[in-house]
Amino acid sequence: MNFKRHITLAVVAIGMLLATASANAADCESATVVRLGVNPANTFGGSNYFAQLDCANDSVWAGTVSFYLSSDLGDSGLATLLTATSLGQPVWVRTAGITTGSLVTVVYMNAP
Repeated sequence: MNFKRHITLAVVAIGMLLATASANAADCESATVVRLGVNPANTFGGSNYFAQLDCANDSVWAGTVSFYLSSDLGDSGLATLLTATSLGQPVWVRTAGITTGSLVTVVYMNAP
């Protein structure tokens, strides 16, 4: 009986952690690339590509937040951010969280 209780509590705790992680995901329709580069000392996961983004809508996240590009985005995500930066265009991004070190999982360049 005690073993079942521990298993149930573990499953509930894992479910709560997963719900919290997905609840922090955010979509920003118009983000400005403030800084972009490579951080070989990345300890957060994802790629080593690092982007500081400022979302125009402060209700998504306030101020500039530093993100890593997910491994799936890789060079394509970096190219999209570099192109947007050179053209002075904002980007649409989906992030896995809104704190420093969170991952950018989707990025689009907004049309001029």
